[in-house]
Amino acid sequence: VINSKLYNKNIAMDEKKLFEFLKSTQKDKMDILEEIYKDKTRDVIISAIKESKLLDILKNGLLVTNQKLKLAYFKPNNNINKELVQNYTKNIFSVMEEVIISDDERIDLVIFLNGIAIIAIELKCNTKGQSYKDAIDQYKENRNPNNPLFLFKSGVLVNFAMDLSEVYMSTKLDKEKTDFLPFNRGRGIGVESGAGNPISSDDYSVSYMWNDILTKDSILELISDFIFMRDESLIFPRYHQLEVIRKILKDVSINKSSKNYLIQHSAGSGKTNSIAWLAHRLSSYHDNNDNIIFDSVVVITDRKVVDRQLQKAIEGIEHKSGLVKNQWMINVLQVI
Repeated sequence: VINSKLYNKNIAMDEKKLFEFLKSTQKDKMDILEEIYKDKTRDVIISAIKESKLLDILKNGLLVTNQKLKLAYFKPNNNINKELVQNYTKNIFSVMEEVIISDDERIDLVIFLNGIAIIAIELKCNTKGQSYKDAIDQYKENRNPNNPLFLFKSGVLVNFAMDLSEVYMSTKLDKEKTDFLPFNRGRGIGVESGAGNPISSDDYSVSYMWNDILTKDSILELISDFIFMRDESLIFPRYHQLEVIRKILKDVSINKSSKNYLIQHSAGSGKTNSIAWLAHRLSSYHDNNDNIIFDSVVVITDRKVVDRQLQKAIEGIEHKSGLVKNQWMINVLQVI
């Protein structure tokens, strides 16, 4: 946990961590920029970051003059390039608690990637008579959507509202219009299933958040392979979507293409995005020997509306030209 006094509320950053990361990973580019801008270098880079869409520059880098700065390094699809593997380990994650984000606002936890705020969390304790609903109300009633921390597209990627039993999330604060979706694992199996999380005898029901979701590898995977913009919405996977993709990929890494899988989604639970995420991941997925498993991924749909939605979703995840090819009612995700 980092001292919250290092937080710059005007830019929603920890400048010290940002430039520590840039100088340790891209010293040659930083030297060039410092030769051009002298003592204004930091201001120029920070200004460029705040004028950009955060998700875009985290995924694709930040262009300053003629130098492209990486703001994050993602896990390579294979271990062939040792430099990429090494750079991945140089990402700096930090957490601040009780962060003062304005003269009259304070938030429980903020998670930073290389000095840039990416996740905000409001925590409530059920034993003190509060729940995630109070956290949601706090976001809606007391949080200013125009605060640099929450500003849509340039502020944090997701806002979590948590208590000891349940988790909800929102990617865009809009006062009372803010939509929060559950980020719970679900309870029970079959007829015993239901909303919420399983009751644990030896840990909190939301322990999966810090044991799984908010780990370094998981956060970087979310940014690189799951979170994407569609029209004017920032799409963040719900837990069941994230879980099903990870389970299939884990099995595919062992059994490769020898098995068939049936994925069942209820109405309105995000079938289109789940298909898009899976297709995207399979198109570049390697086995334990660093060999690519699938030459191409074919998505077949029986409805034109779903066909168009899938194209937009896959293209939103990955912007490579020619990645998605439409062949009548068939989308082919080609390996580039």
